[in-house]
Amino acid sequence: MERTKLNQVVTSERFIMFSKALIEDDYYKKMKPESKLTYSLLRNRFNLSISNEWIDSKGDVYLYYPNEKLAEDLNVGKDKVIRIKKELHEFGLLEEERQGFNNPNRIYVGNLEVRKVTENNLDISDTKVVAKCDFRKS
Repeated sequence: MERTKLNQVVTSERFIMFSKALIEDDYYKKMKPESKLTYSLLRNRFNLSISNEWIDSKGDVYLYYPNEKLAEDLNVGKDKVIRIKKELHEFGLLEEERQGFNNPNRIYVGNLEVRKVTENNLDISDTKVVAKCDFRKS
């Protein structure tokens, strides 16, 4: 394993944000992992949407992400992308509007709604004060 250097973290390495609600919220736990990853990829495209001024008359931000490109990014087939999008739609996280023949669909990404988080999923550091421990020096 090659360890990550400071200059890699600062300059070249990029990350996609992944909401903890997709893991912790009881409602979203039912989602398949590839759907959760796809949701994060779609949310990541908002920066591109804003720079291109892809905002509709209601003020909603939309994006374009052709199925072929999404399939390539996820390393899956086109049919799998359609199933993933269907699951995201069922969870209220994706809407698509057709733009006409040979034009990509306009994609609207929904906000996560945290419904219920079980106590087991909370970080212990978030809920309890950790008592002083007697650590032995080795």
